[in-house]
Amino acid sequence: MEDKASALSISEDLSRKIISLAAGEAHTIALTGDGCVYSWGRGMFGRLGTGKESDELVPVRVEFELPEQATVDRTRIVGIAAGAYHSLAVSDDGSVWCWG
Repeated sequence: MEDKASALSISEDLSRKIISLAAGEAHTIALTGDGCVYSWGRGMFGRLGTGKESDELVPVRVEFELPEQATVDRTRIVGIAAGAYHSLAVSDDGSVWCWG
């Protein structure tokens, strides 16, 4: 994953509804109604999906590398899960991303 993490702004936070949360040993991920994934907590082992191992105290958006056609068609994340040292996301077309 590329290093494209961005902090969640207060205005963005208020405009997005969280529909799912998943927690690992020391990190949390959230899925919003519009298919965006955010993570925060301990970054060790890459479990936040930011491309770094630094800790994040506020939610940062997880960016997914999509095939060219999927970018045009707007693949949407519909499910998330977290384990002790990893996180997962599944899209509406059945693709799965794992990190950590």
